[in-house]
Amino acid sequence: MKKIILASTSPRRHQILKDFGIKFDFVKPRLDEARAAKQLNTNIPRKIACGLALAKARSVLNKVKTGIILGSDTIVVLRGRIIGKPRSKKHAFETLKALSREKHCVVTAVAFIEAQTGKTLVTYDESFVTFRHLEPEWIKNYIETNHVMDKAGAYAVQENSDPFIKKIEGSYYNVVGLPIEKVKRILKEWDKI
Repeated sequence: MKKIILASTSPRRHQILKDFGIKFDFVKPRLDEARAAKQLNTNIPRKIACGLALAKARSVLNKVKTGIILGSDTIVVLRGRIIGKPRSKKHAFETLKALSREKHCVVTAVAFIEAQTGKTLVTYDESFVTFRHLEPEWIKNYIETNHVMDKAGAYAVQENSDPFIKKIEGSYYNVVGLPIEKVKRILKEWDKI
């Protein structure tokens, strides 16, 4: 397998790759996500996620000489509306309250760029998450005891939010932030693609 360079400092993405035995280096992407998303000029969540994943991968291209750069972006969508990262604890509360008893979509895009050749592939995966009814006290306690401010949808499936979740349809790892099943398949078949 070729050398992998993850264009992310996300501890969740790092852990998924480690758990699946994929050796990698990482470089922090240099990207203003809000500005990059605006430049994409679309409201379609999968297109935004794909565009941001590619922009993250491209942002580290000048620091990498060999290997495959992997960029990724996760977006939470509720009733057709993108739910971003919370701006405040109050916004996090409102977000989780809105997700209560609802089914929402988690879109994670992955972009691969081979540093030497420029060969590029961008794809995405979707999972559907159904939340249980969330009591206001549960939400407040969760916000106080977990890092929610840097999470799309104000939750992380792996950080004590399992009691919130009634059902996941699709890849669990996609919800965490990296559709590892798809990533492994693409890396394995990279030379044939």
